[in-house]
Amino acid sequence: MTHITFDPYIPLALWVPLALATAGLLAWYSVAGRRLPDRRWWAVVTLMALAAAVPLLVLLNPTWMEQIPPPPGKPLLTVLVDRSASMATRDAPGGKTRFQVGAALATATAEQLKDQYEVRLRWFAAASVPCSPETLTSLSPDGLATDLAVAVQGALEEDRPQGQAILLLSDGIHNAGGSDSLRQAAFKARAMAVPIYTKTLGTATVVNDLEVTVRQPQELAFADQRVPVIVMIRQRGKLAVRTKLSLHLGDKQVESRDVPIKPDDAVEETFYVSHKQSGLYRYEVRAAVLPGEATAANNSAPMLLRVIDQPVRMLLLEGKPYWDTKFLVRTLSADPSVELTSVVQLAENRFLRRKIPRHIPQPQTTPATKSPVTAVAATKPAPSSAKTPSPPAKNKDLPVDDGEKWTIETDPTKLLADDLASYQIVVLGRNTEVFLTDDALAKLRKWLVEAEGSLVCFRGAPTSQINQRLGELMPVRWTPTAEVHYNMQLTGTAQALHWLPVGRDGLNPLAELPPLAAAARPETAQALSVVLATGVVDASGKPAPVISYQPVGSGRSVAVEGAGMWRWAFLPPERQKQEEIYGSLWQSLVRWLVAQVGLLPSQRLALRTDSISLNTDESVSATLLTRDWKGDPPQVELIGGTLAGPRSFTCIPHGAYPGQYHVAVGRLDEGKYTLRMRGVDARDPSSATAFEVRQSTAERLDVRTQPAAMAMIARDSGGTALETVEPRLLAHEFHDYLTRTRPQRTARTMAWDRWWALSGALLLWATAWGLRRRSGLI
Repeated sequence: MTHITFDPYIPLALWVPLALATAGLLAWYSVAGRRLPDRRWWAVVTLMALAAAVPLLVLLNPTWMEQIPPPPGKPLLTVLVDRSASMATRDAPGGKTRFQVGAALATATAEQLKDQYEVRLRWFAAASVPCSPETLTSLSPDGLATDLAVAVQGALEEDRPQGQAILLLSDGIHNAGGSDSLRQAAFKARAMAVPIYTKTLGTATVVNDLEVTVRQPQELAFADQRVPVIVMIRQRGKLAVRTKLSLHLGDKQVESRDVPIKPDDAVEETFYVSHKQSGLYRYEVRAAVLPGEATAANNSAPMLLRVIDQPVRMLLLEGKPYWDTKFLVRTLSADPSVELTSVVQLAENRFLRRKIPRHIPQPQTTPATKSPVTAVAATKPAPSSAKTPSPPAKNKDLPVDDGEKWTIETDPTKLLADDLASYQIVVLGRNTEVFLTDDALAKLRKWLVEAEGSLVCFRGAPTSQINQRLGELMPVRWTPTAEVHYNMQLTGTAQALHWLPVGRDGLNPLAELPPLAAAARPETAQALSVVLATGVVDASGKPAPVISYQPVGSGRSVAVEGAGMWRWAFLPPERQKQEEIYGSLWQSLVRWLVAQVGLLPSQRLALRTDSISLNTDESVSATLLTRDWKGDPPQVELIGGTLAGPRSFTCIPHGAYPGQYHVAVGRLDEGKYTLRMRGVDARDPSSATAFEVRQSTAERLDVRTQPAAMAMIARDSGGTALETVEPRLLAHEFHDYLTRTRPQRTARTMAWDRWWALSGALLLWATAWGLRRRSGLI
């Protein structure tokens, strides 16, 4: 349809007076200037009026408006049907699965709207695939993940001038990416004028299932160390009131027990394991399969224990003999993983240095079920006889008790200046000013920042006055107060670390132990400080941090407040069971500090995977840390699982971190695998790691529909969340959307801007001029 409109070049308020003036002048001229016969005169006036009207008409800018027909072809309607495993849930009327309902709606829509639209069908799970109606109805929902963002983006066409829309049939579960990717896909559809109409299939169904997880799936331990294996058993729905839980080492069952479980609840169980020999030990925790479970794939969980037979080297510095120091030395020296050096100032320029080698308990004297700390504490020497042994009179080594050496030192500054690199943990007692010179503090800080060392301030402030250099390393500041006694309370952060063997009933395991004494109130000072235990140390009643730490570069500094902790190892007979808390707390602290280190001083390399339990749709990768590696990049090989033989990989150097390599393995089939270094002693537990690849269980366990996610997709794309899928109503919705977003296009052409119009105007002007000239008016 074509019509003409006017778009004046000048405002009508100016054009109208101009037209009236032109008409007035022509009228005056026709009356006052009449000099020819009537017929010729009126012919001249008429031609002059037409010649004047031409520019007036051009100023009105007459324009032809012509509607442009739509592009040829039909609009596109893409129907997306979710084929993930959650769509196999039978919660539709008649016992049908969600996928059956979705496939039926998709085929009906394609059949009824094929004359109006170009209808395409696609199914999706982790990826999107085109299909025909016949193929769609023959499929079964078995996808391991749902990626709604990939499905939406795969249905968008960049060049579709006729218009396009998407019908999304799903339960709304999106577990293959974050919500940000889903929003970005919806916004992209809106920008391309592609509305998404969603229909949520299914109901808020909850499955019945039992799931087993291990809190710490990878553990580093030392020979003869008793390691807790903390297991979480979660029951979805109600399957049973008890289940059998067992711990396996390889194919051998180590321990089993019956565990009470509650509906829709989780319980925690702890096994303890230890090994005398270094090596890589692969454990698995299994729960009995219960009738009616959604899947048995998550009834077991792996745990990888790496046992090393290399000591943790510790240096303890004390300003004068104290009972707390004496019993801390006893506890640490009884730990089979610790090699301790203690230095105590006896007098001015006189320091007793004891180097205590690792204590290896003998089977005939220490039962395997009893920790070394308990065995030492059981001797209970009387405080009156527990004096510091007299050192030798001269500065020479004297072997004592299985290689222990006592030495008299006269220069304490060299301890932190020269020997620091050989230790992983430094413990400072009280009155240690003589050790902490400016040079020693500078080297101590460098050791913390660069060498992943750990500094522990035992019994509060290490010096009477904290200078600026030392204060920068401390996690707290101290304010002097009157001496108070208090009990320690672990924070939630410390409880999650499971340092103590008691207190699983929810009560404070430290409440009944003898109180500690403090003469200064600690205050959290640094922004990165983390509090592990609190206590009320003044009359205000406000809890103060009594165990806290802060990161210092790649290392850590820890402050432990209070004196009198040695009394925890000497309890009355009725409370002897709590004696092991003293040793357990210190052993756990030592292992926690060492576990944060990438490489121990005695290690040359460490091979670790990012996770020991992966899904088949995840890529496997590992990290190799080395010290002083020379030559070509190291090689690793993969064995186990479905592999016919070893598969070799070359480690790729990490450009930013010398000695660090990346191993990209890729995706693997289900199975148990071992990754190990080539050309390295296979007995070294640090040269190998193990992991397990399983099918993902997320789609079988999380089947609760997500209508909010589906509504968000429809809203952000400009579509509608449908209650029912009626093809004709859907077509009406899409037509209204096209009408709103795609108005009728028209072509604008200036009516006077044509050759014949310009030629006619010139001819008219020439005729008027010629007639006037022939008439003698020019």
